[in-house]
Amino acid sequence: MIFNIPFSDILFYIVAVFMIFAALLAVVSKNILRNAIFLIATFIGTAVLYLMLQAEFMAMAQIMLYVGGVVVFIIFAILLTSRLGEDYLSTPKSQKIGALFLAMTFLAITLNFLIQNSNLLKNVSNATPADSSLSAYGIRLLSYAPDGFLLPFEIISILLFMTLVIAITIAKKDDKEEK
Repeated sequence: MIFNIPFSDILFYIVAVFMIFAALLAVVSKNILRNAIFLIATFIGTAVLYLMLQAEFMAMAQIMLYVGGVVVFIIFAILLTSRLGEDYLSTPKSQKIGALFLAMTFLAITLNFLIQNSNLLKNVSNATPADSSLSAYGIRLLSYAPDGFLLPFEIISILLFMTLVIAITIAKKDDKEEK
């Protein structure tokens, strides 16, 4: 321990700073392929946080679903539909101001919620090790019960499909730009 700070806390802050830095680079980079690579780094940081919480299944699901699914779809779409050497995605100033306003609004809403519900940050889960076993996840994943995950599982499949369509739409050049 350095200065009476546990190693897990130090590791958490290192991973958090890494994730914030990668997320910022994913947003501000002008090259869409670099955006996807920085997004992968952010998702891997999230998986590391899950591992620190001893949620191995969630960490693997994070990597397989988001890194292996969503971002790989985006990268394939970019590689198949664009010329990587060109930076042709420019954003008008009005959209940048609108995006900044929207981001600040979401930040204010989130902080307001956390301040009003500060007890959520102090609660400790009462789940048993049997609740977090792989067989328990498997049963709940395809269960129709109120604590089942069939609906989120189907929503994720739609998310993957929408991601592919959106990635192709973003990466595709208009006929006007080619002329």
